[in-house]
Amino acid sequence: MKKIFLLILLLFSTFGLSNIVNASRESDTLVVHYLRYDGNYSNYAFHMWEYLPTSKGGKDFKFDTNNVDEYGVFFEVDLATDFDTATTLGIIVKYGMDWSGYREPGGDRYIDLSKAQVIGGKYHAYIVEKDLNIGISEADLAANKPDYRPRILTAMFSNSTTITASLTHIPTGGYELYENDTKIKTGTADSKTLSITIPSADISKKYTLHVFFEGSTPQTKVVSLEKLYDTESFKNAYTYEGTLGVSFESGKTIFRLWAPLSESVSLNLYNQNHSNYNNQGVVSLEQTPYNKVTMTKIENGAWEAKLDGDLSGKYYTFSVTNSGITSEVTDPYAYSTGANGQRGLVVNFETSNPTGWAYNTRPQTIKNFTDYIVYELHVRDLTSHSSWTGTNDYRGKFMGLSETGTRYTTRGTTVTTGLDHIAELGVNAVQLLPIFDFGYIDEVQIANNPSYNNTFNWGYMPYHFNTLEGSYSTNPFDGYARITEFKTAVMALHNKDLRVIMDVVYNHTGESDGSNFNKIIPGYYHRTNESGGFYNGSGTGNETASERPMMRKFMVDSVKFWATEYNLSGFRFDLMALHDYETMNEIKAMLKEIDPTIVVYGEPWDAGGSPLSASLKADKNNIKNMPEVGAFNDVTRDAVKGSVFEASEGGWVQGNTSDYNVQGIKYGIGGGVDLGLTSVSEWHLEPHRTINYVSAHDNNTLYDKLRLTNVSVQQAELLQVQANAIILTSQGIPFIHAGSEFMRSKPKSGGGYDHNSYESPDSVNQLRWDRKASYVNVFEYYKDLIQIRKDYQSFRLTSSTDIIEKLSFIETDKGNSVIAFKLAGDATNPEIIVVHSQKPALGMVQINLTEGKSYKILTNLEQSNANGLEVVSGVAFVPSNTTMILVEETNPVTIKKELVTIRKGQRFNPASNVTVNDKSAEIHYSNFHSTKTPGLYSVTVSVKESFGKVTYYTYFLQVTGNRYDVDLGGI
Repeated sequence: MKKIFLLILLLFSTFGLSNIVNASRESDTLVVHYLRYDGNYSNYAFHMWEYLPTSKGGKDFKFDTNNVDEYGVFFEVDLATDFDTATTLGIIVKYGMDWSGYREPGGDRYIDLSKAQVIGGKYHAYIVEKDLNIGISEADLAANKPDYRPRILTAMFSNSTTITASLTHIPTGGYELYENDTKIKTGTADSKTLSITIPSADISKKYTLHVFFEGSTPQTKVVSLEKLYDTESFKNAYTYEGTLGVSFESGKTIFRLWAPLSESVSLNLYNQNHSNYNNQGVVSLEQTPYNKVTMTKIENGAWEAKLDGDLSGKYYTFSVTNSGITSEVTDPYAYSTGANGQRGLVVNFETSNPTGWAYNTRPQTIKNFTDYIVYELHVRDLTSHSSWTGTNDYRGKFMGLSETGTRYTTRGTTVTTGLDHIAELGVNAVQLLPIFDFGYIDEVQIANNPSYNNTFNWGYMPYHFNTLEGSYSTNPFDGYARITEFKTAVMALHNKDLRVIMDVVYNHTGESDGSNFNKIIPGYYHRTNESGGFYNGSGTGNETASERPMMRKFMVDSVKFWATEYNLSGFRFDLMALHDYETMNEIKAMLKEIDPTIVVYGEPWDAGGSPLSASLKADKNNIKNMPEVGAFNDVTRDAVKGSVFEASEGGWVQGNTSDYNVQGIKYGIGGGVDLGLTSVSEWHLEPHRTINYVSAHDNNTLYDKLRLTNVSVQQAELLQVQANAIILTSQGIPFIHAGSEFMRSKPKSGGGYDHNSYESPDSVNQLRWDRKASYVNVFEYYKDLIQIRKDYQSFRLTSSTDIIEKLSFIETDKGNSVIAFKLAGDATNPEIIVVHSQKPALGMVQINLTEGKSYKILTNLEQSNANGLEVVSGVAFVPSNTTMILVEETNPVTIKKELVTIRKGQRFNPASNVTVNDKSAEIHYSNFHSTKTPGLYSVTVSVKESFGKVTYYTYFLQVTGNRYDVDLGGI
């Protein structure tokens, strides 16, 4: 059967899917009707997109207030123009043409055109304010889907003594209010808004409002306690401190769910992961649970079911009933799920561990937080390009991340790829973009449909925070497979001395009112406005309320789970300013007990307005209140390369020498500490809090940004190196975007560059190892910069006191075109001088060195060597667009420098003048002090090849008397 299905898909792709889809539609017009009971449609709109057969980007349509009928306002969508291939459309009705305003409940809702009725030659969709149903036929309307009858829109406590209700019509028969089953108040109303006063709410009881409309049955709604969630009485009554989710104890499997206001909760047990597929992905129906267990309410709002035996390997959900509506939900604490997160898995982790797994083990490479060198990576990007030559079934998977020994060869150049590349680069930590279960990727389609192409997403729409993403597993139907495979990847990374940092997104949920959290206890886990709508500080539809005890507990429990079960070494918090700093401190304190070297940092901003008090936010202003939590340094980022929001704006490396850019770079060089800068506000204050970077997954890659600011390809090589040379020689924690080391680009198929590739295909996002082969010189320079940072503790100072004592800036006669600084030496560390010179018009920059000292030059214009290129004293000459690193030579020597041309394998005299296979070779002596002193010395040979390309080779030079012996066999 599966083979027949695949054959049909191939036929579809051969003959053109769009023609088949269009032929199946009965109309090319969809009329969207929307009713609001206040009659105000000004600035209301809807966002629509093709959901099936392929999820695509959408478009906003604004309602025309002149188009009004009995069903409210309406808009006619031209399907042939805007959604020519769609069979099912997604829709969100909202206020405004952006995402900052009100949205109708239901989250992403869908219109299946194959089931829609054509009336008057057009499809119709009927939407009513605060009704989850969308009508698409006359039968739907007859069944009150959606419901146009008089009803209660909202009813909630606005404070402990006042209930406010919003109605669709004026109630002619008044209202009744019940406390549990006792009527406690009645009244009449002359408007669509009720305000009911009672002595005081008892949060242990249920309040129900009955409203009597003319010609209609009484309408009933449970009064929401949302506005009482933050009262001390609610916190005291319903803060549960025990274990939630699934645990094992005394031969029993225990299930617990926190649902304090639910009328009932039951546990549903299943044999397979999905209603339509078994655990091997074969079609198999299991629509109903094999066992349904009524759960018992225990203390502080938790529900519990204790079952005999070990139920590991079974799948489960909960059914929760709130306000008379029962919803089947997955467990927010679920430690794994089946395909598409439909059901949680009961996990026994001991049986899922790969051979060799040991708990609480991490590479012993970090003594202080400033020792971290972070490499940001997306799992799919590492292995999806054809130049990655590993196991084909592992492409884009956790297992691809674990595979070693892959190489790519072109035109005589062989480079490492994948995991080996990262290890060769020399970083010591990999930060993975979200690896928890996220939305917008159909795991069933990825597993069963070879032609399915919606395989990529950054992963910032979380569905199950404690579950690994199934599309990264070789079998998403088996909840154990993803666990074993990710642990295999962690072990492989650890074996290369690479720690693993997880990008976490607790600031919002992938769905709003449709999320499991909201179905379990409406409005608690999110911040809501006066009408019960969701605040949207995340820009994705909602924001979570970390300041509430049970959301805080969830975050702490979840981070602890990832750190202990998967041996993770750090956590990067997305939109950290949406969290309160007390929660961040509690998370850090918990992690410190596990391993004090686990690092925590985040984005010190949000994506829109949030109601969280400014005095509580984990943002720039309050990082002083989070002594061990770090934050990204956007000041230095934009100073180096220009604003990420203005594509054509260049920064210091492109020639913009404003005082702000110069001081912004100095701010990063100083690790964000207080150096008395005047153009920049200093806010990190300590180096371990300062995450220095110039590019990340967001916005344009560094290379694309340089090209957009009119930098030539040839010049981009120099600036690509210099931008991150600034970062890698700065105090704090350096952060490198994967692929920066070989000029990563994200070109669009139609031209230009993709700055927001969150759902763009692999062809845009993938790491291209052929590009590494083309720019191996850039890679080698990055590798040396990283090694230099690791070699010298002075680049990794641990306190503001040390930085202020040791760091001093050097003034030159080139003004803002040169940024130079010195790191003072001590008994165990040499003095270091770093010079960043800028545009070519500068020519050579002269830097006067400390009198009586000699310095090894480690980096120059196109050369780098962590062991040294040459030794100078008195003065150093720095070319433009160069970062020169000079390290005090503790055993001073006299340098003999010669420009010579040599032949392969020749025993040569510096005065000779020969060729090397028709290539000129410049020989630079490092640590070479006299031809009279025998010894082994290093030589860097720069070979100028075609098109101005320069390749560097390092050899050993044996000096015996007046003889020079060098083997140039590699050239």
